[in-house]
Amino acid sequence: MTDVDWDDELVPDDGGRTRAPELDCPVEVALAAISGRWTTLVLRELMSGPLSFGELRDRLPALSAKVLTDRLRELEARDLLERRTLRGFPVRTSYDLTACGQALRPLLIELYRTGNTLAVLRQDLGR
Repeated sequence: MTDVDWDDELVPDDGGRTRAPELDCPVEVALAAISGRWTTLVLRELMSGPLSFGELRDRLPALSAKVLTDRLRELEARDLLERRTLRGFPVRTSYDLTACGQALRPLLIELYRTGNTLAVLRQDLGR
């Protein structure tokens, strides 16, 4: 294998110096965390603090209850959110981001900025 002149900003350490996607590559870890339709929107809503299932449904009315349930379960399995059952009747459930979930905030902000930039560039190119 030949030596590669790695871009130190894109690949600052050995963790990403790979020739194929690997599960422990930092970029792959970040992409896996936000993968799935509606995932970024659910994460966005939870960035402001804990919400109940009903509050999430109100904030994302086009999202079906089934898909929301699936996304919440996936995010919990990825250790990005905690599910808490609240006392009382009827029983309510609250969802809150973990430290890992909160760590995605800068990524979501940068994805939004980059999306805007791409949209402007495409518009300028007439596409």
